[in-house]
Amino acid sequence: MSEKRRGDQHTDGYAVPLGRPYLLAEFRTKLAAVNSGLSGLYSDSHPAEFDATSDAVYLLFHIARNLAPARTYTGCERHPNGAIDPEPPQGWTRCLLCNEARRLGTNPANIPPVARTSSLGFPVPEGPYSFEQLSQLLRRVNELAFELSLRSEDADFARFADATHQAFIVARELARPRNTSGCDIHPGAPTDPTADNACLFCVAARRRRQDEQNNTPVMISRPRRSPVPRRPRHFPPAPPT
Repeated sequence: MSEKRRGDQHTDGYAVPLGRPYLLAEFRTKLAAVNSGLSGLYSDSHPAEFDATSDAVYLLFHIARNLAPARTYTGCERHPNGAIDPEPPQGWTRCLLCNEARRLGTNPANIPPVARTSSLGFPVPEGPYSFEQLSQLLRRVNELAFELSLRSEDADFARFADATHQAFIVARELARPRNTSGCDIHPGAPTDPTADNACLFCVAARRRRQDEQNNTPVMISRPRRSPVPRRPRHFPPAPPT
C-alpha cells in the first residue's frame, strides 16, 4: 500500500519550477523593506527621496518578471515573434496580424481605448503620477504576494508581474525632478514671480525678442563721396629714331 502511495505521489505530474521558492522568498523579503521605506515618504517629499524606493521597486519587478512566465514580443500564441501592433487596443495582444483580423470584424467605434505598454509588454499606468497612486499599487502588490504560493498558476504570476511593473513606473516618475516652471524646455528652471511664475529663461528670451522688435536698429545711409577728378597722365615723348 505504501508503495502504491509513493507511486501515486511520484506520478502527480507537477513539479515546482526551478528557483521559484528562492525567488518568492526573496521577493517577500525585499517587499518588506520597500514597505518600510515607503512609510517615511509623503506626497510632498523631494524627488531625491524617492530614488531609493524606485531602485528597490525595480529589483522587485526584476524578481517578479523571473517568476512570471516568459513573454514573447507579441504576447500571441499563434505569432509569438510576429509583427508588433504599435497601438494595440486594451485587452488585445500586441500581435499585428491578429489585431488586424479583429479590426476587420469589429466596429471601430466599439474598440476600447489603447492600453499603454512598455517594450517588454508590461502595462504602464496612466498619469498624472502621485504618491497616493504608488501607495495603492504597492498595496495591490502586497495582496498578490500574500496570495501566491509555490503551486500558483502562471496567470497569477503574470498579474503579479504586471502590478509590480506599474508600481515601478510610478516610483520612477516620482523620482524625476519636478517641473516647477511648467516649461517643457526647461523643466527645472527658476520661475519669474512677475510673470505668473513662468519659466525665467523663456520669459527673458521673450522680453529680449520684444526689445529687439521695438528698438530695431535703423540703417543710416552712407553719404556718397563726390567723385575725385582724375589727373591727366602725361607720358614722355618717344625718343627720336
